Amino acid sequence: MSTITLTLDDEFVAQAEAYAQRTGTDLATLFTAAMRPLIAQPPRHRRSISPAVAALAGSLPVPPDFDYKTALGDALMEKYL
Repeated sequence: MSTITLTLDDEFVAQAEAYAQRTGTDLATLFTAAMRPLIAQPPRHRRSISPAVAALAGSLPVPPDFDYKTALGDALMEKYL
């Protein structure tokens, strides 16, 4: 077992301690439970999107069964074949 030191907001610590007490656990267990799912997943690499492009998100109606990969493949085949 290792010991770590974290610097956290006083109000957050008070709320976390109160939650731990209500649930009959301790902060170390809560921290471990919160972190375990995060570290089990591979990191996600996010690309930044310009505000202009982000503003367009959702503006084009798409059928619920739309398959982007199929549509892209069809368009590429039409363009190059």
